[in-house]
Amino acid sequence: MNTYPPRRLRYIVLALVSVVVIFSLLPTYNKQTAGQSPNVQSPSTGRIQHLFNKESDADKRIRTDRQKQVREAFQHAWKGYRDNAWMHDELMPLSGGHKDPFVGWAATLVDGLDALYIMGLTDEFENAVKAVESINFSRPNSERVPVFEVTIRYLGGLLGAYDISGGKHPLLLKKADELGELLYKSFNTPTGIPVPYYWWDKPNDNLQGENGVLVAQIGSLSLEFTRLAQLTGKKKYFDAISKITGYLGEGQSKTQIPGLWPSQVDTTGPSFDGSAFTLGAWADSLYEYLPKQHLLLDGKTDTYLKMYHSAYESMVKYHFFRPKAPGNPDILFPGSLIARGRGNTPSLNDEVQHLGCFVGGMVGLGSRINNSAKELEVAIQLTDGCVWAYQNTASGIMPEIFHIAACPASGKCEWTDTGHTAPGHQYGFTELSDTSYQLRPEAIESVFIMYRLTGDREWQNKGWKMFQSIIKHTTTKLANARISDVTSSSPKQDDSMESFWLAETLKYFYLLFSEPDVVSLDDYVLNTEAHPLRQRDHLLG
Repeated sequence: MNTYPPRRLRYIVLALVSVVVIFSLLPTYNKQTAGQSPNVQSPSTGRIQHLFNKESDADKRIRTDRQKQVREAFQHAWKGYRDNAWMHDELMPLSGGHKDPFVGWAATLVDGLDALYIMGLTDEFENAVKAVESINFSRPNSERVPVFEVTIRYLGGLLGAYDISGGKHPLLLKKADELGELLYKSFNTPTGIPVPYYWWDKPNDNLQGENGVLVAQIGSLSLEFTRLAQLTGKKKYFDAISKITGYLGEGQSKTQIPGLWPSQVDTTGPSFDGSAFTLGAWADSLYEYLPKQHLLLDGKTDTYLKMYHSAYESMVKYHFFRPKAPGNPDILFPGSLIARGRGNTPSLNDEVQHLGCFVGGMVGLGSRINNSAKELEVAIQLTDGCVWAYQNTASGIMPEIFHIAACPASGKCEWTDTGHTAPGHQYGFTELSDTSYQLRPEAIESVFIMYRLTGDREWQNKGWKMFQSIIKHTTTKLANARISDVTSSSPKQDDSMESFWLAETLKYFYLLFSEPDVVSLDDYVLNTEAHPLRQRDHLLG
């Protein structure tokens, strides 16, 4: 069990001052957010986590042994980064080189901060915090700043580390605010919607909207900017994302599939007229943030929950499908959609993405907020779908993108292998569009959430099998590498390790085998990069 350091009086005073500042001013941009505040006063949402009973000695031995192995895997990868790519964004785990695709602010270091703390790696955490002091977040090391990626990895990482360590490192909040001020400049457009890529060293008084912007790039900033507003007392951060929320809310019922947003949008209007819809890449975290923002705001506004309800209804109606699979398992997958005009049933594409595996966890959180056993059952079926995809390859790892035959909307759905097996494979997939595994966390994310929601230890067993397969095939001498073909029993490794391997994937595995009060879902909201943001201003004491 982790024991968090005692809170210090000056941080309590600082947080109280923040409450007063934010409550003195309210956003007034539109009807959806008028009169709402990013701050909270008292809990209004119900329990999220299962009420766990004391575990047996035998269960504890199994759990702690598994947790120990996850921690060792993390230490191995962290050492490889520290020794070979320190202060760079990513380690190249085969050659020992490094890459800087995210501005060069040491993405792996900042992204991994709260994981170090959670795993009790105190010395490494303290050393990493000291290293953060040398990073100048007001001056990027590249010409342009990818606003979404920097927000979820860096801003989320700094805030998550600040919150999980009990606010004992004010430097982290100072650096988060420094970064927030830079990112805030990207919102200086006619609509107030930020540019997806901010050219920071050019004049920013005439930034313009763009067409073809990924909807996740504008819809996945709410958690981080809200928490930054809560902790700093700077209302402008919350106002900025509230304006985006207003546009999304106003446009949600006017898209070609009401309730859902197209994967690409025109931010000059803004316009949501696109015809391609997905829960995977390009749109994923927009939907994920709706129930999570509701929790972070402690249910003090129903704006985000209403948006989630509307989206969920359309997901169930159009996105989720039961597949034809060996053994006829009781599982669901989220497919993608092509609109055929308002009022017409959209066309389902039975493409499944590993990125879409977060949906089970999202629906699970929504089921707790809504107190809906039916929604929880859907969440279990979706999560089991991704577990099935792990169990049915030669490597034991889910492909990045595959197709699987969808059952008809009504009537029987019985598996037959004729015409329903990808050439050269016997897994039930009809097509394998991308056989790689990129060290992604989405499947284990939902498995972790299912365990915390249900208390069913079978989720730990499912996750453990996933971990064993991943570690077997990705471990290198230095760290861990993505693999190119999960349908091979001996897949080739590629020289790449993104920061989310440490920030998300291994963290979720570790938390799956932690005691339930470690990063409790009743106390924290995890952003899309798995950074724990404290709910209900617990720093107030």
